[in-house]
Amino acid sequence: MALIPYQPQNLTAEQADGNILLTWTGSLGATSYQVQRSTDGVNFTNLATSSSNQYLDSLPGVEITYYYQVAGVSVAGTGTYSTIVSMVAAPPGEMSLGELRLRSQQTADRVGSQFIPNSEWNAFLRIAMYELYDLLITSYEDYNIASPVLINTNGTTFQYDLPNGLNYLGGTLGGVSGVPAQRLYKISGVDLGVNTSNNAWVTINRFDWIDRNNYVYPNSTSTIYGVYNMRYRPMGTDTFTQKLMFIPIPTGNQQVRIWYAPVLKSLLKDSDSTTIGYSGWLRYAIVRAAKYALDKEQDIDTSKLDAEILFLKTRIEQSAQNRDQGQPDTISETRKESIFGGTGWNGANGGW
Repeated sequence: MALIPYQPQNLTAEQADGNILLTWTGSLGATSYQVQRSTDGVNFTNLATSSSNQYLDSLPGVEITYYYQVAGVSVAGTGTYSTIVSMVAAPPGEMSLGELRLRSQQTADRVGSQFIPNSEWNAFLRIAMYELYDLLITSYEDYNIASPVLINTNGTTFQYDLPNGLNYLGGTLGGVSGVPAQRLYKISGVDLGVNTSNNAWVTINRFDWIDRNNYVYPNSTSTIYGVYNMRYRPMGTDTFTQKLMFIPIPTGNQQVRIWYAPVLKSLLKDSDSTTIGYSGWLRYAIVRAAKYALDKEQDIDTSKLDAEILFLKTRIEQSAQNRDQGQPDTISETRKESIFGGTGWNGANGGW
């Protein structure tokens, strides 16, 4: 005589590349399993019937919290549904805030602990994500660069607005159509258009405060375009009012092209997904957040976390360094400029 199957146990949900995998311990008497899904954790609908103890929900939709429950099925009927689990699918290589928090709690061995509330875990993760973002920007140089924006100089102004998410329509200052440029986080490079007919570009370097009065334009050491001694510097810390300052004042009808990294997407809701885009690098933020959490407690040995953070940092830097196999000891020609000091990979001045 067939029996109503027992309740399935140990239902778990994992996500990767936008898919969600469900696994559970089989229940006595079940010949198959009914998988149900919900978006509110209350109203469930049948999703699939599985003949094994797992089911792959393929590409259900990213940044949506899905709830699942599973019941054993036999000729005698459907048994009691399992406990409910939830998961958020994320794009390839990414994670939701909820998953990041869980992984950080697992790394710190603090799953279920009430010592640190979720809001504080989330704050630790937002800080850790920006640490990772800074590391990637610095190591890769061209990492996550937004579409460049253009400034048209007027011959009298030496300070110009920077992209704040509201200006630079279409990527051009003063534009009247298109989507506003993404809000600036860090400038990666600035070019000056030296010929209005074909707009050949020359790289502008930053100026430092000590040598700020040494930049004369043009002078005998400049190129035929007279621009090598021009310098720039971002002014201010508020990205909504930050300016880009030039020494000396650019002549009129010149274009300035700004390459920059935009601000990182804020993670506020559990369903918000990261946008780092480098599979594997999120482990750095997870371990860093775990370190922040354990530092709140006394007499906790975090040396293993410190060692892993250092290992992950080194791995990121080495990966960026070796990406260009033609120049394995340098990321770009920029790092061989003499202003950076040292000796370049080929014996030239500058370099790492």
